[in-house]
Amino acid sequence: MRTVKLRAAALAASAAVLMAAGAAHAQEELTVIVYGGSFEEGWRKSVIEPFEAANPDIKVRIATGLTMQTVAMMRAQKDDVNIDVIMMDEIGAAQANAEGLYEPLSVEAVPNLEKLYPQFRVEGDPYTKFMYVSQALVYDTDIVTEEPTSWKAMWDEDYVGRIAVPDITTSHGAFFLLTAADMNGGSVENIDPGFALISELKPSILTFWTQHAQLAQLFSQGEVVMSSWTTDRAQAQIDAGAPLAWTIPEESAYIIDSTIGIAKGTKHLEAAQKYINFVLGEEAQAKNAEFTYLAPVNKDVVLEEDVAAKLPVGEGVLDSLKQADWDYVTTVRPEWTHRWTREITSP
Repeated sequence: MRTVKLRAAALAASAAVLMAAGAAHAQEELTVIVYGGSFEEGWRKSVIEPFEAANPDIKVRIATGLTMQTVAMMRAQKDDVNIDVIMMDEIGAAQANAEGLYEPLSVEAVPNLEKLYPQFRVEGDPYTKFMYVSQALVYDTDIVTEEPTSWKAMWDEDYVGRIAVPDITTSHGAFFLLTAADMNGGSVENIDPGFALISELKPSILTFWTQHAQLAQLFSQGEVVMSSWTTDRAQAQIDAGAPLAWTIPEESAYIIDSTIGIAKGTKHLEAAQKYINFVLGEEAQAKNAEFTYLAPVNKDVVLEEDVAAKLPVGEGVLDSLKQADWDYVTTVRPEWTHRWTREITSP
């Protein structure tokens, strides 16, 4: 009898293991792009882990990629989608949308779309903005002891050879070029003054950065005194103990609002819609503000005072930030890139 009971117990245990394995096997896998580094660390805590807990039938896999690499990936996979949810800067999203590479969103499937501030909802809902930060003037407080009030501080003769500028191959380079144009009487459609002003800055430029980690290292080594960067990346360094500060100068700065959308042809449409709706929800938005310094686009989110102090939020701040016309920039970006190489980065 004892042997029979032991066998029965063993069979029951085996069945439980097989059932658990079957349940795990039955999980739907959703592959999503997430920015790397500290962003990914915060995103796992604020989005992926709680999303998986709320949706145990869905397993989230992470892929990474820079914006223009991601656009190329979307083109390559359009007949056989492997990456379901796309995260990238809007300059790339506008291009991908123009090529019909997104599965449009809808309020029925993604109800949190209706909670967004109007400027973060894209006409036709091909994709959506899910956060914003701001372009900022970031500086070494050991060297620059008074907060700069203008972007013109980067042109100060005291900092010759100690300025870093984002390269035009990044979206941040486009923001800086637009900023220079605005400062010098130009605009997105009259970019000549921007090139002229950055040409004057060339003696001060140590390097043209292309990666956030690269700029962080340059600051930590004391090689760079000042740069155009972003509020979230700078604040992460500040909270890690770096002697840095950021400011939005009197000329204002460009809003940097990243996008999220679904690849057209995804085999996991419903799971992707659930994921994006979760990203736009109040809980995830508040946690992203806390963990990764991303300002919320959901107007119902209420932030703790100490969290809000580290973000470009508050009365009038959002309305004061400038928005780039990415639909237009997309059409002239190749020309800007060629000209940048010829006039700015060449000796």
